[in-house]
Amino acid sequence: MTEKKKKKQNALGRIVGAIDAAGRDADLARRSASDPAFRRGVQSDRRETLSKFSTVKHALADRERIEKAKKKT
Repeated sequence: MTEKKKKKQNALGRIVGAIDAAGRDADLARRSASDPAFRRGVQSDRRETLSKFSTVKHALADRERIEKAKKKT
């Protein structure tokens, strides 16, 4: 009977440990996400990735054409 209790406690302990680790990871992610340098890095990575798609390239070209048209008027 004590072996069953130990197994249940060990399984419960593993679950509690996993939840605790997830909480620590979430806290670390929240702290690093508020870092301005991290945000700039994410933004530049996102822009680099999005600029590879043709629809985004077309949209950027359209935006440049509109800006040039506004400057001429």
